Amino acid sequence: MDYFIRSVHLFPMNWGCWLEMTSLISRIEDLNRISRHLPQNIVSYIFHVHTSLELHQQGAGLANSLDQLLNIFPTSSFLLTCNALLAYHAKDLVAAEQLFSRLLSLHPHRLDSLDHYSNILYVMEYRPKLAFIAHLCSTIDKFRPESCIVIGNYYSLLSMHDKAVQYFRRALTLDRTCLSAWTLMGHEFVELKNTHAAIESYRRAVDVNRRDYRAWYGLGQTYEVLEMHTYSLWYYKKAAGLRPWDAKMWVAVGSCLQRMGRNQEAIKALKRALLADAHYEGGNGFDNGDVLSNRGPTGHMDPEVLFQIATMYNDLGSLEEAKAYMELCVAQEEGDLVDPSGLGSSVAVHKDSPAGSDDGNGEERERTMREGTGVTASTSQARMWLARYAMESGDYATANRLATELTQDGFDVEEAKALVREARSRMHEEGQLPSP
Repeated sequence: MDYFIRSVHLFPMNWGCWLEMTSLISRIEDLNRISRHLPQNIVSYIFHVHTSLELHQQGAGLANSLDQLLNIFPTSSFLLTCNALLAYHAKDLVAAEQLFSRLLSLHPHRLDSLDHYSNILYVMEYRPKLAFIAHLCSTIDKFRPESCIVIGNYYSLLSMHDKAVQYFRRALTLDRTCLSAWTLMGHEFVELKNTHAAIESYRRAVDVNRRDYRAWYGLGQTYEVLEMHTYSLWYYKKAAGLRPWDAKMWVAVGSCLQRMGRNQEAIKALKRALLADAHYEGGNGFDNGDVLSNRGPTGHMDPEVLFQIATMYNDLGSLEEAKAYMELCVAQEEGDLVDPSGLGSSVAVHKDSPAGSDDGNGEERERTMREGTGVTASTSQARMWLARYAMESGDYATANRLATELTQDGFDVEEAKALVREARSRMHEEGQLPSP
């Protein structure tokens, strides 16, 4: 690294040297430390943005830096690609898809990073667009690794996993260090129930780039299928370390801990998942570390995670905490906030999340906050739990109301009807309802 730094001081336009430096940097802290010794010029600025994206960073600061560069070079295909990747890392797939689409219209013969575009189209299940991109890549240059990955993704979307593996192998024949091909081939082997081949593919991906959280997460999933939870937990923690504000990583960690019977640690991990929609910088801030008084950009918390936390509190015998999270789970249907005052300090998650900036658009945020998830299996199960809890507590009116709502949800209708009959019978006995 010392020699690379000396080299870029002598020849700042040698981009190959900057790329070699990127390959040696594995943590954002390393990048910040090295940046102090770099020459202060525009190439160094571009290097900082590029390396941050390689480390899967995202946030207002990085977006601002990229905007400044795009003001100087508005037609740069490299910077436009960086902009699309920034949206991809921030999980804003709609914006990422639009940016990649615009880039493709400006540079229709440029295949760089089209493998990322195909991943976005695969996740969004845009089959016609993915078919078009696959045909385009095959026409321009079918012997590029990116082309093989795009075609492999298309076959995977069609559930033709054997053909997808064939194309990912072809990409690796062309470039053994193609990270996406190793990771995606691992995913295909998981679909084909070939766990040993999947593990080998993910391990190769990790050997190529230890910063690839997808490969670590894939290893965790594969060992979970094999019911080797200790191994699975270790790999999930590695993935969560690389993507600390990705809810999916922390849900995986929490679920794995729950299967191992470590409920207290699992609850902490799942509470962390509830905060995971906050960005590294910008977005909604979580200054006080309280789960209930803050929400992510989606305007609501995941009812499945809330129900999972409530279930574990129930198993631990903390019925008041369980009740609070069950109520919060049900509240997600309408997007209503539950009064957090009764939940105590146990709801607070350790205060290690970065403070965010306020965008000032309070009206828009308030409108988003009111959006709900509608009735889901988790919210119905939570309502059933609350109805039974009310019955055991002697609050028959509440039990009757909740059970009546359940009969309209379409989940556990027969059990709900039985609960309604029992609640009304008890209310007749106590004179809360007139005798039939």
